Amino acid sequence: MLFPWAFRLGWINWWILSILVLFISSILWSEVLITKTVDNVLASKINVYAENDTNKESIEQIQGHMLPIEELLDLGFKEKYSENFEQAAEYFSHALAQNPIPDLAFSLMIDCYYLWDNMGKHDYALTQLESHIHRYLPLFKAELRFQFDTWMVKEDLQIFLE
Repeated sequence: MLFPWAFRLGWINWWILSILVLFISSILWSEVLITKTVDNVLASKINVYAENDTNKESIEQIQGHMLPIEELLDLGFKEKYSENFEQAAEYFSHALAQNPIPDLAFSLMIDCYYLWDNMGKHDYALTQLESHIHRYLPLFKAELRFQFDTWMVKEDLQIFLE
């Protein structure tokens, strides 16, 4: 919106400089958030590399309470990028259990499904996500419902909902 104004006044250089400052600031801010998250994880008593069969139980036992959804998402993505897919799926599943908004729930369901399916746990993925799908399907707005239906057809899961 400011570009035409800056163009008319001959302040293009200042406009470009301000865009660069905003861009660099956003990059640095994301680094601050990542560092803060890493510090929180290191300070916590959570055993991120617990045995695969007891991940969900051990996380809840060690914590004694549920982590905030934002922290679960951060931990989930950290594990996903570290290729610790089992743990990432568990974190995303915990986040999904906290009843997030429909848009976030949609993304979490897809992430959980792909992570479990790629580990050869297709049936497990479907049983774990069934209740979430039935809970959120009526809450999806038209565009999100279309995306969800398209994804279900692509993955050949439409029979699953019948």
